[in-house]
Formats: sequence, C-alpha cells, structure tokens
Amino acid sequence: MRITQGQIDASDVTTRLLFPTSQQSPWSPFERFAETIATARKKEGLHSHNAEEVVVYVLEGYVDHESDGGQPATLTQGSVLVLTAHEPIRHELVMQKGRSARWMSIVLRLPSHAERTPASVQIKTAGDPIEAADGTVQRPLVGSHARADSFTHIECTDIGFSKEGTAFFRLGRTQRSVAYVLSGSGTFGSEHVEPGDGALLENASGFSMHGTPGFRVVLASLPRPSL
Repeated sequence: MRITQGQIDASDVTTRLLFPTSQQSPWSPFERFAETIATARKKEGLHSHNAEEVVVYVLEGYVDHESDGGQPATLTQGSVLVLTAHEPIRHELVMQKGRSARWMSIVLRLPSHAERTPASVQIKTAGDPIEAADGTVQRPLVGSHARADSFTHIECTDIGFSKEGTAFFRLGRTQRSVAYVLSGSGTFGSEHVEPGDGALLENASGFSMHGTPGFRVVLASLPRPSL
C-alpha cells in the first residue's frame, strides 16, 4: 500500500488531483483520479476522450452533462456517469447558473486489444445504501452490484462510517485499487489519512480501514493490466 496526497491542479484551482501529479504518475489502467468543487463561474469546455473510460460521481449539487450526439442531461447528488470512448468523443460538464457542485472523476485507459465499438454514455443513480455489521454504510456506484456497469470491469463503492469501527475489504492479488478520502479522518491500515489522501494498492488480498462517523471513502478496484 502506498499513500499519496492530492494536489491542487495548477491549471484548474477548483480541482484536486490524486494523480497525475508531481508526486504520483498515472497508474495503469488508472490515468487520472480527481475531485472537483465548482461554482457557476467554472467553464470546463468540451474536451475529448479516446480509448478511455470515464466515471463521474456527483457528491453534491447539480451539473449538466453534454456530449457529441448525446442528449443533455442534469446530474444531481448521487448520479453516476460512465462514458466509454473506444473512438473519440467530446463531452463537458456545465455548471448551472447560481449553483455549485462537487464531483469525483476517474479516467481509465481501455485495453489496446479492446474491440472498437461506438462510444456510449450511461447515466445512473448510485445503488441503495447497505449497512454492514462493521459500522459502514456501502453504496455501490459501478460494477456487479451497482446500476451502472463498465467495459473495464471497475468496481466502485462509496463507503461511510455510521459508527466507529474497523472494516476489512477483500481485493484480490490480480487487482489494482485506489481508496480516496472524501471527508473525515481515519486510518488505512496503520496510516492516518485525511480528505484528499489516497491509497494505491496492488498484490493485496485486502486492506482495512478504521473510522468514525463522518469518515467517507471511495474504493475503486479493477483487474491489473497484463504485461
């Protein structure tokens, strides 16, 4: 497990990057992992993705999504967007007048041998929260237990603590996983972590986190790319 701290994006002060930064390069197939807090003044603009999959999870507020050839849609708290771009597609998130929003985004590199199919956009609502005996409330975002699926087979879960406790999560030694702190403070293993911190995990059968109410983490995991 490697702990890394998020950094403010030099080109966009509304965004905190877990990577890529001066301290942490992209970690294949993870290309980018970021959190954005924006007001109506933010103008993201159309930008292109090719041979990538993008996951956006809205944490607070409202933001509009537009893409090439797609119908505009409003994303609200709990919305999950998965854009799969086997071929170039442009999209953007547009702030609504007088409103602010906070969202998390993950960009993943598609396998080079992947079959080229038309670009697609899914917009779903995060799964229903499930309260576990370890004191966590888990909400599936993307994957086998969620409403949204993905070409890369990423499994993504929003984890919060309803009471103080220690939770253990199985990962699998063929997986690469990122745990990112959204709010509160706690521990990953024996490491103290705060908002904007993340853990990069591989060759691990699982890992533990300890937290109290207010500690909230997103855990994203997918198969490690073959050499």
